[in-house]
Amino acid sequence: MAISLIVGSILSTSVALAAASMAFVYRFNILYINRNPPAKTSKRNGGELVANVLRAHNVKHLFTLSGGHISPILVECERAGIRVVDTRHEVNAVFAADAVARLSGGIGAVAVTAGPGVTNTVTAVKNAQMAQSPVLVMGGAAATILKGRGALQDIEQIDLFRSICKQSFTVHTVRDIIPTLRTAIYIARSGTPGPVFVEFPIDVLYSYPQVFSQLGIPANKRSIFQRIVGWYLNNYIENVFAGGFLESASSVEPMVIDVPFISNSKLSKIEELVSRSRRPVFLIGSQATLPPKDVNDVRTALECLGIPCYLGGMARGLLGSGSAIQFRQRRKEALQSADLVLLAGSVCDFRLSYGRVLPRRVPIISINRDKIQLTMNSDMFW
Repeated sequence: MAISLIVGSILSTSVALAAASMAFVYRFNILYINRNPPAKTSKRNGGELVANVLRAHNVKHLFTLSGGHISPILVECERAGIRVVDTRHEVNAVFAADAVARLSGGIGAVAVTAGPGVTNTVTAVKNAQMAQSPVLVMGGAAATILKGRGALQDIEQIDLFRSICKQSFTVHTVRDIIPTLRTAIYIARSGTPGPVFVEFPIDVLYSYPQVFSQLGIPANKRSIFQRIVGWYLNNYIENVFAGGFLESASSVEPMVIDVPFISNSKLSKIEELVSRSRRPVFLIGSQATLPPKDVNDVRTALECLGIPCYLGGMARGLLGSGSAIQFRQRRKEALQSADLVLLAGSVCDFRLSYGRVLPRRVPIISINRDKIQLTMNSDMFW
């Protein structure tokens, strides 16, 4: 009986020790670090990976107000042939990237330094959100290990952007740079486009020797406490850089963006309503200019239909100044006499009197990537 109890106790202790060992190995990522050790003398840095991703996504301009936290991004982008445009205020950098995104149909890119550099962008980021413009905002940050410890310009940045960006990310290791950026750009351009925020702690952007020199690992670890701290800091930096520059790392090529399309059954119903109408009216908004459809194809299709059009937002100028189907005045009267109204990216907000200008008992076709904007104020005024 006593022997059984002893054996049981030993087995329980062994299982507990094994579980603790496995948890320790997992917590500190020891197996991965051993399989993919960092090159401790390499001068390569995370900014190089950022530049590779941006170049693969056809980014021609990076707008910024330079700062120490993001210097590797700026240097490597310039080396990669991406023009770095330094502005006088971070908000202007985002406005410029927003303009590039709208005019090119691609992603607008911004890099700003930590703390006040990031907070200065808020107005322009909100503007990009409301304009449904795909903008990638990259912000510097304090080293992950120093967050909350009084590091230079260390503030909570992710929560700041949570309500004005489609998604926000923090990159914790060099090996996460490529997949995180690819995912962020995919999200910014898919569905209803909008801004995304990616936070880069300073230690994932600089080279291993530079980061190691700033960690302050004691050279002569005399006490047990110093040895533990030294091991912890060594493990931290090795995990940050482990596998960061593997040749087999994930591709930098763009992911295929997700664009919502109308179903064939709904399209047939629209065709039927248009063919039966005698006085249809198009209200065309900014979304009509979004990729993947070329605006010239949209203009050609509208001219073939011959339906009177009122243009708004970024759709202004779509048909040219001499178009026979574009109208600018007496929109209210045109809508009241219409027997079919097509809202192509137009939203029933204050610009359309919240929907009050739409005729009653007349079919309204609303086409919009955003589900909220699709039927905005339909429960009250139309």
